[in-house]
Amino acid sequence: MKKFILLVVVIFITSCSNDDSNSSADRKALVQQKLDKALSNFPGLSLSVNTASGNYTLVAGDALINEKPMAASALHYMQSISKTFTAVAVLKLKEEGKINLDARVNTYLPDICNHLPNGNIITVRQLLTMTSGLPDYLDNDQFLNDAVTGPLPMTSEQVLSYIYNQAAKFAPGTSFGYCNINYHLLALIIDRVTPNGHRKYITDKIINTIGLSNTYYIAGSASTMAPQGTTASYLEIDGAFTDMSHLQLGTVLTFIGDDGIVASVQDIAGFYYRLLHDKTVLSPASLEEMKVAVSNQGTPIYGLGLYFYKTNSGLQAIGHEGSGIGAGAYAFYFPSKNTSVVLCTNAGTLTDAIKEKQLRTLYEEITGILLE
Repeated sequence: MKKFILLVVVIFITSCSNDDSNSSADRKALVQQKLDKALSNFPGLSLSVNTASGNYTLVAGDALINEKPMAASALHYMQSISKTFTAVAVLKLKEEGKINLDARVNTYLPDICNHLPNGNIITVRQLLTMTSGLPDYLDNDQFLNDAVTGPLPMTSEQVLSYIYNQAAKFAPGTSFGYCNINYHLLALIIDRVTPNGHRKYITDKIINTIGLSNTYYIAGSASTMAPQGTTASYLEIDGAFTDMSHLQLGTVLTFIGDDGIVASVQDIAGFYYRLLHDKTVLSPASLEEMKVAVSNQGTPIYGLGLYFYKTNSGLQAIGHEGSGIGAGAYAFYFPSKNTSVVLCTNAGTLTDAIKEKQLRTLYEEITGILLE
């Protein structure tokens, strides 16, 4: 009798295991179909998923149109996903006693702050949470003109000049306003309090320490070449994809702190998984502080370098998205599912609202298949 019961239990467990395996395979197959179908809108796509039971990557399309298929090892421009890395660096320096989040920014950057709206009253924390009220360089038409026609990369001084003596958008701490210059200033603060600057600090203390072997902080470097394996970058113009790789690289080399990193999708997914699931990147206290979100119109939206949003089905997501002239990305961790999902494309979403919506819709469809 005992042998019979044991046999039934074994058969039941095996059956359940096979069902789970088949279900997982079916979901991956459906996602691959979604990626393949989406090639009507994108030149190439890469997806990476991290779970407690395993990780996998799916790709579709081309890294270089008609010449090089997208590979699982391809490097993608992370764009604003880099902000999470910068925020982690600031929190690590807070742990080291080198940065006070509630100190005024002019404690670290007095000369620069004299030229900034709100410059002498904003705090480091307000930079991190996008509540500084600072204007953005993207709001200045001259910046956009210079980025397209002028030499790249720009110096930090040139980037700052586009917001100097401009009007503040609101009083510090009274509202939320997404603004890239906040994180440019955070990079400069890290430069001020570390011996070798923010690029070296982020590379040594985050990228290398975590073991992200296919992640490269290129902003502010002397290089004029993208790391080997980086995808080409495209912008859809009049229904055709135009190669924007030179402009894409030049802008990313310019944008310290708020951008500047290229990485494989596996590394991006692994970074958020280690940060938010394994909780091995920051101290428990720092991680909890990082996850305290300010609200926009009553909805919690942004912590310290972390976006918060809920999927169409109501799943909480924590991470970041990124948009560039020739790239787009979504990278979020889903706490209730213990899963991080990263989707990258080599088509620009920064100046193409339709493309951005298409990528967001694709991400929602994929996470719906995988997580619901």
